[in-house]
Amino acid sequence: MQTKATYNEGEVLKLLKSGSELAFAQIFDRYRPQIYRTARKFLKSTELAEEIVQEVFLKVWLKRETLHEVERLDAFLYTMARNLTFDALRKLSTEAIAKQQLALTAEATDDTTFLALQENQYTELLEQAVAQLPPQQKQVFQLAKVEGLSHEAIAERLNISRLTVKTHMAKALQSIRTHLQPHLGTMVFLPLIFYKIFRF
Repeated sequence: MQTKATYNEGEVLKLLKSGSELAFAQIFDRYRPQIYRTARKFLKSTELAEEIVQEVFLKVWLKRETLHEVERLDAFLYTMARNLTFDALRKLSTEAIAKQQLALTAEATDDTTFLALQENQYTELLEQAVAQLPPQQKQVFQLAKVEGLSHEAIAERLNISRLTVKTHMAKALQSIRTHLQPHLGTMVFLPLIFYKIFRF
């Protein structure tokens, strides 16, 4: 059996071609340390560096019948290791970007969910406020804010004066404002809703 001191690459590769596990072990022992150190340097990971080593020598074994044609085995192995290391770096970079995008998507989803919940809560509060209005105030408010009718159109439909419509509307808005006021500090929608509902 050859030792490291009498290592003859040509002879070792011939033995490897015939399936010699001892020849494979000699190549592994000779080149593994440098391949591992190089992969570890770039990948900053013991586990990933070991994976590169395993993949390199798996390819060595699978290609054993043609390796005797390689002029410089060390250059061949280091090139293979370098390419595998760069592939791993690209994968890590892609995964990092994907994780970042996923985090941003999750954050946006959380924000959307939060706002949807806030809007639902607002809707319930508004419905409660409108439900407690006296019948005619409720009718005037719904005609104005839901159907979008003008004061003149409401007065004509209900057969009341425009001044009466305006009075009912003012009282309805004041009642709704009083009902919603305690929630201003906890619901992000309410300042905007106040503007949309209470503008004339």
